[in-house]
Amino acid sequence: MRFDMLSNHKVILNNLTVQDADFFYEIYTHPALTVNFDEIPFLPNETSTEFTERIISLCECIFTIRPTDRPNLIIGDCALHHWDKQKHEIVIGGSLFPEYWGKGYMQAAFELLTDIAKQELGVKALLGPTKTRNTKAIRLVEKMGFVKYQFDEEDTIMRKEI
Repeated sequence: MRFDMLSNHKVILNNLTVQDADFFYEIYTHPALTVNFDEIPFLPNETSTEFTERIISLCECIFTIRPTDRPNLIIGDCALHHWDKQKHEIVIGGSLFPEYWGKGYMQAAFELLTDIAKQELGVKALLGPTKTRNTKAIRLVEKMGFVKYQFDEEDTIMRKEI
């Protein structure tokens, strides 16, 4: 599903395209972010373009995140994926380069995604899976009204009714 550019006071979300492949590959190879992966996200011998095309095909919508004051600078990505139409649930997720953590960018992006999920897709609940050790992500979504839904030592799924 493609949406026009979205924006609010803090971020601009543009649809991820193959022209963004180098950025997208870079964010998913960043050492501060890869600690939250169980396995490498790339298929053997997969190019950055192939990786980007594959991930786009798996998401209901996926965007680059850009600050409103620097619209040409890509600082992260966010997406809605794994839409369960019977349960009216969808997974929300994203990544930011570490230098942009704690500045409100992901919360602003997630607010825009929440609007899409509710108004365009008819979703009633958002799921946010992450590693249990990813306390920054858990703290962020707790501030947004998510609660722990399922968790163990390794993995946590946060949930929010919308």
